[in-house]
Amino acid sequence: MSRTSEILVAAAALAVLSGTIAAAQPAASEAVQEVTVTAHRIELEKRISQFVDRIAAAENGAEGLARWKVPPVCPLVSGLPRADGEFILGRLSQIAQAAGVPLAGEDCRPNLYILVTDQPEGLLRAMEQRNRRFTFGYDASGGSFIPAEVKEGVVEEFINTARPVRVWYHAYEKDSGGNPIPYCPYRPGEYVQCLPAVAGGTRAVYSTIWAISRAFVIVDRKRLHQVKLGQLADYVAMSGFAKLKPDAQLGNAPTILTLFTAAPETAPAGMTDWDQTFLKALYATDPQSKHQRSRIAQQMVHEIAPLRKP
Repeated sequence: MSRTSEILVAAAALAVLSGTIAAAQPAASEAVQEVTVTAHRIELEKRISQFVDRIAAAENGAEGLARWKVPPVCPLVSGLPRADGEFILGRLSQIAQAAGVPLAGEDCRPNLYILVTDQPEGLLRAMEQRNRRFTFGYDASGGSFIPAEVKEGVVEEFINTARPVRVWYHAYEKDSGGNPIPYCPYRPGEYVQCLPAVAGGTRAVYSTIWAISRAFVIVDRKRLHQVKLGQLADYVAMSGFAKLKPDAQLGNAPTILTLFTAAPETAPAGMTDWDQTFLKALYATDPQSKHQRSRIAQQMVHEIAPLRKP
């Protein structure tokens, strides 16, 4: 073979080898895209974690979250035309079924009261005077066997704080099966032998759970201008199916909970992906877990931005 032929063969082999190496490596644009997706996911994880922390009211310290379990939720709507009330009930049923919220059957005893009124403060005053214990219940967060009535100052603040929607939750500590933990009946001057507290639990799980037994959603009709019925129904679902913090700082989170923080026409038309996945993750997460918030956030990220399979 001549010197010229050897040079040509070597050049051809080098060209083939270079093409093979190039084909085995991802294109520069693909690598940049992967970095962008990863950065977006990290930012999404941070935002969703903040969202869960900001809206979810905690029990058992910082991680326990109350939800409906026993009894299952039985909504009642009052103060709206019958057709509107039935629409809201139907929408609540759809959302509950999609999220795994336990629903009671027909002819159930109401425990989620959605009350629409022009005079929310007056209604709450009347409810307090008529049956304070039923409306505002007991404070079961102190860990005492003898439940104390909610402090009057707490009730007064709730009644006097004007909001488009106010929600009062009855959340109680229950055993792992959802059964109430018995309290000591208190009779002045009598000795009462108390049943022992529920023991157990580990570093990872609680020995008990917190469950919502009753909730009142008080809607100020005067604040519903330009609010669509579907928006109201979805807002009530988020507020009624989970125990949320009032006046949570939502920032730029895409959620129906921003319905009353700006003009209704700029708010979401209904529940967003964040709202739907939050409720679904809440009811899919073990209520005894001491890592509920982080697990809810992880599931939300997984459903909103699932990882691509290689």
